[in-house]
Amino acid sequence: MNKVTLIGRLTKDPEIKLTQSGKKIASFSIAVDDGKDQNGQKISQYFNCSAWEQLAELFEQYIKKGHRVAVIGKLQNRSWDKPDGTKGYATDILIREMEMLTSRAEAESLSASESSNPSIPSSKPNKRETQTVKSESELPEIDVDSISVQMPF
Repeated sequence: MNKVTLIGRLTKDPEIKLTQSGKKIASFSIAVDDGKDQNGQKISQYFNCSAWEQLAELFEQYIKKGHRVAVIGKLQNRSWDKPDGTKGYATDILIREMEMLTSRAEAESLSASESSNPSIPSSKPNKRETQTVKSESELPEIDVDSISVQMPF
C-alpha cells in the first residue's frame, strides 16, 4: 500500500506548469509540524507535492502561501539527468485528494498582511506566466538544503 496523509501549510504559492499535452500541474511544498525538540522549539518536516489537472486548478485558484491544507496521495520517486552528467533523484507526494483548512477570513488576513508589508513581494500567480514541461521528470526541484530543519534525535 502506498498512501500518505498530511496536514500542513504551503511554504510558497503553488508553481503552475503545463505539459506538452496540455495537462496542468501544480508543484508546491508543505510544512508539517512534527512536535518540539528538547529545547521546546517547533520541528517542521517539508514535503514536495504535485497535483494534476482539476486539483491543480483548485490549487492555482484558491491555495496560496501559508494556507493550511489536508492532502492524501502517494509517494512517487523520480530521477533525471542533471546538466553536469550526474543523476538527480527526488521523492514527491502525488496528491489525489485535498481539503482546504484555511478559513476565508484567515485567507483574507494572510493576503492582507502580505500586501500591507511592502518588503515581502507579492507571489500571486499570473496565468500568463504558466510554464510548459515535457514530462514529470522536469518538475521543479525544491532545495531542501536551504530549509532549516532540526532533527528530534
